[in-house]
Amino acid sequence: MVIQLFALRALGTDDPVRIAGFAKDTEWVAMRTFMPAGLVLVAGGIWLVAEGNWGFNHFWIVFGLAVYAASFLTGALFLGPESGRIGKLVDEHGVEHPEAQRRIRRIFALSRIELLLLIAVVFDMTVKPSF
Repeated sequence: MVIQLFALRALGTDDPVRIAGFAKDTEWVAMRTFMPAGLVLVAGGIWLVAEGNWGFNHFWIVFGLAVYAASFLTGALFLGPESGRIGKLVDEHGVEHPEAQRRIRRIFALSRIELLLLIAVVFDMTVKPSF
């Protein structure tokens, strides 16, 4: 959530250098903190379900795992590669290039959608709805 707040501040400046720098910093932080933390979190959750008395057939567990898988795949198959493509575009044409800025904004928009889904998972894991 904090990353999204900083993203909104950076986007609000309309400063291409600040926006590109923030995008680069976000990619660095995500690869070194969010991805490992997410892996530890899902491994711990799977362990708790396996050792507990829930089982993997509850909606709230399936929903949480499905959203986590979608988030992981989005990062691995789109966000990571797209960040690399944006980096090359910036190296070739500079941070102010309209296509680079458009792609950075697209990544930020997608990550806001992903954040909403992850918040839904937190709610799901807290409330544990049964359908």
